[in-house]
Amino acid sequence: MRQGGKTIIFCAAGVSRSAALCLAYLVKGEGFTLKDAYHHLNQRRPIVSPNVGFWRQLIDYEKEAKGDSTVNLITGQFSIKSTKTCRMARPVPDVYLHRTLKT
Repeated sequence: MRQGGKTIIFCAAGVSRSAALCLAYLVKGEGFTLKDAYHHLNQRRPIVSPNVGFWRQLIDYEKEAKGDSTVNLITGQFSIKSTKTCRMARPVPDVYLHRTLKT
């Protein structure tokens, strides 16, 4: 890519596949941590939500490139109103705990 050039990344919804590609580029090409790349992208497009398979690959990619990962997948149980315990259906990246939501 030329210095200062622009690139368009497109997929049908722009939520998972293109977001994962952008995150990988920010980690490799711009030197972001995966966590910082996610927050950077989420500020610009709040609906980004790569699927858990892409998250696993991105976490592995960051570990390989930088020796460790700044994002973890969390699993487990949580309580609702202290009366009911629910189990998470699938792992969720910890960066979702602090994501930008536009109202």
